Amino acid sequence: MKYTRGFNRLLWLIAIGSAMLSCTQKQPPKTSTVEDKPIVQPNQRDTAGQVALSSADSTHLLGVWFDETIKSPEGANIAYQVIARQQRVFIQPVAFKGEKLQVSDQPVVSPYATEIKRNGNHYVSLDSPEDAYEVDKDGNLLVFHEGKLVVVCKKIL
Repeated sequence: MKYTRGFNRLLWLIAIGSAMLSCTQKQPPKTSTVEDKPIVQPNQRDTAGQVALSSADSTHLLGVWFDETIKSPEGANIAYQVIARQQRVFIQPVAFKGEKLQVSDQPVVSPYATEIKRNGNHYVSLDSPEDAYEVDKDGNLLVFHEGKLVVVCKKIL
């Protein structure tokens, strides 16, 4: 498969994000499959490294989608969070091991997040305009690169 700059960048972001998250994981990976068990558990608000926010600065989670096609170099599962902060929207990879992913209703936008902007019925990456995202009628996240569908991610929250 021919790797493109945008796809390589996504893999790099996922690898770095998973490396950061794998240092904080306390549970070893479990052998059961993700489809059989719930993998999202809403959690308390993330506050690490965050300044108190006013209501105008509030950040909230729009959705989480599971990417079954990719794993981090350490073997962790990958999901994508879509986050709204003020009038901006971001997508960021989240790596997790085992069968449960804990997410916050008010997540922190990580340095690995990519800002996306609405363009008609889809969103386009401001960093890589050849990357686009769309939610289909079933709620799945469709990821496109240069107009070609790269992956369909299942909505989990």
